[in-house]
Formats: sequence, C-alpha cells, structure tokens
Amino acid sequence: MSSQEVYVHDELVLVPATGWVRFLRHGRVLLDHASAAVAFTTHNGEHRTLAMAGHRVSYGLARDSVSISFADAQLELTWHIAVGDEVRLRLEATNVGSNPVLVDQMHVLDLSTAHGGSLGLTSAPKNWRFYQNGWQSWSPAYARSVADGVWVDPNTEDYATKHLPHPLSENPKVYSSEWFTVLAPNEQPGTLRSDPSVLLGFVTTANQLAEIRLELTTNRRFHALRAIAYADGYPLAPGERLTSETLLLATRTDPLALLERYATRLGETMHARSSAADWSGWCTWYHYYGEDTSDEVQKNLSVMNNEHLPLDLVLIDDGYETAIGDWRDVDAAKYPLGMKNMADRIRASERHPGIWTAPFCASSESRLFAEHPDWVLRNEAAEPVVAFQHWGKDIYGLDLSIPAVCDWLGALFRTLSNEWGYSFFKVDFLYSAALAQGRRQDPHLTRAAAVRKGLEIIREAVGDKFVLGCGAPLGPAVGLVDGMRIGADVHVEWQPFWPDLSAPSVSNAMLNSVTRSFMHRRLWLNDPDCLLLRPRGPNANLSPTETRFLATVASISGSLVIDSDDLAELTPERLDYLRCVLPPYEKSAVAADLFRNERPRTLVLPIETNWDTWTIVALLNWDNDPRVTELELAQVGLAPGTYHVYNYWHQQYLGAVRDRVTIEKHLAHEAVLLLLKRVSDRPQLLTSTFHILQGAVEVKAVRVENKHMSVELQKRGQQSGRLLFALPEGQEIARLLVNGRQRRPAPVAPGVWQTNIDLTDKAGAELLFS
Repeated sequence: MSSQEVYVHDELVLVPATGWVRFLRHGRVLLDHASAAVAFTTHNGEHRTLAMAGHRVSYGLARDSVSISFADAQLELTWHIAVGDEVRLRLEATNVGSNPVLVDQMHVLDLSTAHGGSLGLTSAPKNWRFYQNGWQSWSPAYARSVADGVWVDPNTEDYATKHLPHPLSENPKVYSSEWFTVLAPNEQPGTLRSDPSVLLGFVTTANQLAEIRLELTTNRRFHALRAIAYADGYPLAPGERLTSETLLLATRTDPLALLERYATRLGETMHARSSAADWSGWCTWYHYYGEDTSDEVQKNLSVMNNEHLPLDLVLIDDGYETAIGDWRDVDAAKYPLGMKNMADRIRASERHPGIWTAPFCASSESRLFAEHPDWVLRNEAAEPVVAFQHWGKDIYGLDLSIPAVCDWLGALFRTLSNEWGYSFFKVDFLYSAALAQGRRQDPHLTRAAAVRKGLEIIREAVGDKFVLGCGAPLGPAVGLVDGMRIGADVHVEWQPFWPDLSAPSVSNAMLNSVTRSFMHRRLWLNDPDCLLLRPRGPNANLSPTETRFLATVASISGSLVIDSDDLAELTPERLDYLRCVLPPYEKSAVAADLFRNERPRTLVLPIETNWDTWTIVALLNWDNDPRVTELELAQVGLAPGTYHVYNYWHQQYLGAVRDRVTIEKHLAHEAVLLLLKRVSDRPQLLTSTFHILQGAVEVKAVRVENKHMSVELQKRGQQSGRLLFALPEGQEIARLLVNGRQRRPAPVAPGVWQTNIDLTDKAGAELLFS
C-alpha cells in the first residue's frame, strides 16, 4: 500500500494529499478523481464553491467506511462514504465562521474532467443510455439514448415551470435526471456487455430536491457526472450543520434490476405506503371536464348498478368548487345538495366516494386569495408566482412555511374526510408548493420539505384513507401517498397537439406508465391515469386499436383501473372492454427492452397461480405505420421448450411455437396481447377470456385428476366469455358440463377446444376425457 493512498477494502482509494477518491467495483476503476463540494452564498452576497478537490484532507477510518473532512475559514465539509455491495455517500456542511451563509447546492459526488476525473466505462458516451426521470408525475421518463432520440424541449415558460426545477445548459450538453439514474451501455440482443450498468440514486428524499447530471462536450465526450442535492439557499448560522440526502452507488449487469433495487431501497428508507388494496372506479373528469353535476354522477351510478360493473370508487374531479382554493364553496348549480350529500349517495350504492383537490394552490380569482394575498409564493419582485393557468385564470402556489396556511390545509382535509365523508383523495398540482421562483417566508423550508410538509398535514387529517398524488414531485411524496400518477394526462387523441413528451395524449401517458413500472408497489401503487373507452366521435378521436392499446398498457401497469367515460354512452362492446380489465391485478408488467428502445416495445408479466404458470406479453407498436414484429421467447425469460400462444384481442390461437412468435401485420398504435403457456403432457386450461390476464384473477381453481378436470371461476358482475382447453395427443373431451349443463366443445386446432360460458359472480366447468 502506498503511503500516499488509503484503502477501504478493495473498493475505495483515498489520496489525502489531494482530496481525490477512486471508486472500484469488482477490481476495476469505476470513478476516478471523484470529490465533493458545496455551493453557497456569503453574508455579503458573494457566490462561492468550496470543493475538496485539490486540497489536503483529513480523514477517519472505520471498518467499512471513511469520513473525509476539509475546511476553510467559513465552512467545514465532511464527506461520509460507506462501502460494501452498495456504496452510500452523504455530505455535511458546518458553518465554522462568524457570519451566516446560505447553502445552495451540495455536490455529494462530483466527477469532472476539468479536475482529472474519469468514468470507467470503455464504450463511448454515444453508446450509452441514460435513464432520465422527470421530477414530477407528468414529466417525461425513459432510458434516453445519449446519441440521439425522442427528447424534445418545448422551450416554453410553462414547460420550464412544470418540468425543469433546475436550470439546464446546452454547453456542455446536460442530461438531467431527478433523484436517480441508471447509466447503461447501449444494449443489443445477443451481445455481451463489456461495461457494467451504473446506478446513482438518492435514497432519502424528504428534505432536498436532488439531481443526477451527466455533462458531455459538444462532440459528445464525457465531461462530468454530478449528484447534487439542492438546499435552496438554506440559512446556516455559525455553528449549525446541514446534511445532504444520502446517495446510493451500485453496479450490475442488468440495468432494469438496478432500477428495481433503487426503488426498493428508497421505499425501505422512506417507509413507502405500497401495500394498499387495488382500486377500480369511475372518474368525472375526461368526459365532463368540470361540467359534471350531481344528476350526471347519479346517472352513471345507475349504469354501474344496471350493468353490474364491479367499480368500487366514484371520484368527483375538478369542477364542483367555485374556484381553485375555495374547496368548501360548492357550485350550487352543479351540486345543489352539496358534496356531503353526494358522498352519502355514492356510499349508499356500496361504493367509495373520492374527491379531487389542488390543495397547494389558489386561483387569482378565489376568495382564498382575496382574503389572504400574503399566503401565496412570491418572487424576488414580490409578485405572485404563477404555477399554471386553469381555464384562463392564473393559479398561484401556496407558501407552506406559513403556519396559518398549514392550519387552513389541515382543517380543509378534516372537513373533506370527517364531515363530508370522503375516503379517497386525489391531490393534484402538488409541484405548486415547490416552484423554483417562489420565495418562502421561512427560508429554512426547502422546496422538497414544503411539499412533504403539506402531504404530512393531509395524511394526519385523513388517517389511513387513500391519498393519490398527481402533478407531484416524486421524491418527497414517498411514504405519504398510497398511489401516484406516474405519467402525463391521457387524452382523446393518440398524439399531443404539439411536440412535448409531457403533453396530454395516450402515447405520452402510456410511455411513462411503461418506463416507471418498476416503482409499482415499491414506492406506491402506480396510477397510469384513466381509461377512455368511448367509440370514435365528436368527443373522441381514438381508433379501436388505440383504445385497446390504452386499455392494455393501463391495466397491466398498476393497481388503479379507473374509467372516465359517460358510461351511458358506451356500446356493449366498449362495456366489455371495461369488464375485461376488471378487477385490477396487483403486479405490474415490466419493459424487457427498456434500455434498448426509448419507447419500449415488449412488456412482460409472469403469472403464477396455485394451478398453473404462464407469461403475458404485450407487444407495442408506437409507430404510425404497420410493422412486422418478432418476439424471441428467450428475450422474455422463457426457458427452452414448446409454448402455446394465444392472441387475446383477436381471440385467436396462434399455435405452439419453440423459439419465436412473428406478428406479420402489427398495426399502427396496436398492442398485441399474447399468452404464452408451456405445452404439457396433461390436460390444461389454456386460457380464459374474462380478463386480459387470462385466468390470473377470475380462475380460482383448476383440478385435474385421472380423466377429470374441474374449473372454478369467480368474478364480480355479469360477463360472457370463453374457456380454451389444450389436450395431449391421443386425448379427447368425452363430456363437457358448463354451469351444470352439458355442452358440445368446439374445435380450435388439433388438441385445442373451446366453449362459451356465462359468468355471474361465479361459474364453473367440468370435463371428462376419453
């Protein structure tokens, strides 16, 4: 060991004379010349950065960790690093001077070629994928190609307010991801990786917004990699200390496994509420757009009852209030008996009443703002900061550092929960409490802490009732919300009206549902947004193929399946679409090609029951033209063998295959939903058409003994469907009973038979084989 180097196991090397740190993983250098720094403002307004890089540092060693310190006359920095299978880093700044300072940024990891830093990946940056996570629900998220891709910056003030919490530059080229990223070599099927995938992610997220930045030169060479926690000008008095969020560093061959590991660690640290029950329901927004009334809600309740639709939630969205902020001032023309009465009527139908608010906001025309103009966030010119526009009106963010605002917020949700009787709360536009331009009256409350404080108040008021976050900065919400919208709003159009990955549209909403699937039941229940199943017409421009795409991705991406149509206008066929995605399934499909395609094309959901196992695969065509799609079975984790293939939406058995499935005409904007089940030497229930997962939720038992098979189905509501059976060569169905009555099975293919069956809550079939 060199006297100039200090080793912590074989994973970290410190050079005390220069303050540099080298990180090694599995014997190879991963990060070289890494350091830490703090950006701050002195008491006389001077902007300064104190960095360990290039300075002699002191250090303290423990068995699996090291603490590195450096100080000047104003600040002392202490960098804590713990090594092991995962590396954890955090940074402390202590004011050792005689004057207060304002801490702006804490660089928990700083790696720059300007100081000799290098990233130990052998492939060129143009061959990298950078998982880019937007900061709030609607912000784009996907594994971005560093070389080229679908990224679009609309370059508007509205986009910057909603989606860019930190300023970005084009020189050097900056790739930014909020709280975490996975940096991976460009994955191609059948190739061996020479480089590992690298995870950098903050696993505490309560107090500071945080960002991972990859910076490249104009010719796309590596320039810097930084992990930054934003302290937002936190006042640090002499003798006080501020600690950053904790950063996790890990490597692995599989980048998707790293995303899952990150979500697991973050959920553990932040005590995620991820075990809530699944929800199915109906929402007023996407048909009425705020023009709903109590009569219209009652009409849809009647359809649910008459059609025996198993929808447990009725969510009253925006429009019942007289203005954003005046939540207890109900529009009497729409809800003349008030919102408590509406909740009572919903509950009388044996459903849960839900209500929408944007609780951190106030309209410029609201009574709340008129009476309390000092409650809203203001910029340095003391002007109210606009969070968004709502039907042409400016909406301001509230300052949650003001005690009176917090008292008002708690009283509001106690009214909604205890007095009005709502049990499901959709809280929207939560980013409004964390606007970058806003100045809080108490500067000790950072943007992240403001969002979390507001959610803590709501959680305390409603207890364990379900809270669904939307338009929410993701990190501070972990552990406080039960569900989270993870993509843009859906819309009655496939494409947005302008190039913007956050704009309302089916394609944008479903992209985030796919790319953030790993968060489901690790951080919360994922909410992909509502189903829109209405036929094409004046209020809808989705083709049947696009409608099925939405139904497929939304229903296999999370545990919230909520329709937002006028149910009275749905045709029998479209009501069947709704029935076949109910009830929700607790697990989410994952994108097998997340790091191969910016718009992933292959979703995989393995199904395990007490009677069989199979795999559901959704093949997605985002293109505007038909294509030929080939699925290699090995790419979705299937062991060598022969597999039955069933196309759900086409209700077509595609035969038994060994290596691959080919879809010769994969239509534009089509989701081809396949069941893949291994061929057996015993009689099998091949599939059920009552649910798109084809037996995972509605088939409760399948028993095969000697020459007899029995099938038990259970699902709320009324529905007609089919059961398909696969028999080994040489066997035939001698007798078939469906719901106690003898039926003649219909041949589908050699060894494959089907029968129609009606299900009203329960159904069954019995087969005797010759």
